[in-house]
Formats: sequence, structure tokens, C-alpha cells
Amino acid sequence: MKDSKKNYITREWYDKLVAELKELREEKLPDILEKLAEAKAQWDLSENFEYKSAMEDKDFVNSKIAELEKLLANAEIIEEEKTSWKGTIWYGSKVLLEIQWDKDLYTCTIVGTWEVKINDGTKDDLLISLDSPVWLAIKWHKAGDEVKMRLWNDRKNIKIIEVS
Repeated sequence: MKDSKKNYITREWYDKLVAELKELREEKLPDILEKLAEAKAQWDLSENFEYKSAMEDKDFVNSKIAELEKLLANAEIIEEEKTSWKGTIWYGSKVLLEIQWDKDLYTCTIVGTWEVKINDGTKDDLLISLDSPVWLAIKWHKAGDEVKMRLWNDRKNIKIIEVS
């Protein structure tokens, strides 16, 4: 049964996931299955470390394949030309924000949940998920708008400086 929740992703990210899935299916899994067959042929499986290790590797790769298949089955690729409508913030938009807590400026790109990377300590080119409080506050707004971001115990003001 297909999960109805769409996974919004860029063409670049989609291609990366397809390549990863292909590598898992065509290279890694066959290698693991070969190691598994060799380990089976050795001796008592109850004390065979190589066999147990290969089985764990096989289970991991199979679960990763299933995860990628599910993600890709529900993927909706957002093409760049469809990401902006009359200057409003939408998926793929690059925005410059001023957030109340420190008055610093943050350059952010709106991406799908699967594309978010961990902040490396810089405020340049942060990736904001479609599931984040920032996204919920700024979606459909334009440069010059001021919005409130709802947090679990507070609200913070966000000023949208620029949208591209």
C-alpha cells in the first residue's frame, strides 16, 4: 500500500537517491550475498563470525533498500521553475531571514525533510525542512513581511528580508 504523504525533493536529490539505490542493489547486496555464501560453506554457522556479520550487513542493506524504495515511490519532484509564485516563499525558495532571538541574518533554502543537513555552525545556506517551525511561519509570505514563529513554549518574530 502506498503511503499518501508526499516526499518533496529536488531533481538533484532524487537523482542522488536513485543512484544510491542502484549501488545498493547492483553492487553492495551481491557482494554481501557472495560473502554470505562463502561463510555458509565454512563450518558450523552457530560459531561463524563471518556468517553472522554478513547476515547483519544483508539485513542493513535490505532495510536501506526498502527505505529508499518507499521514499522514491512517494517522491514528488519540485522543479525549480515551479518553486516561486509571484515572489512568495515556497519549496526551493532561498530566503534571507532576521530572527528575533539574535537579530542576525540567516540565508536559508526551503527543502524536503529528507534533504535537511545538520547546521555546521554557519548561518549561510541553512536548509529548512517543510516540517520545521520556521517553514510553518514563513510559507506563502513575501519579502518585507514579518511573521511569528510558534515554538512549543514561545513565539519568535521573523522578518523576511529577501526571497529568491
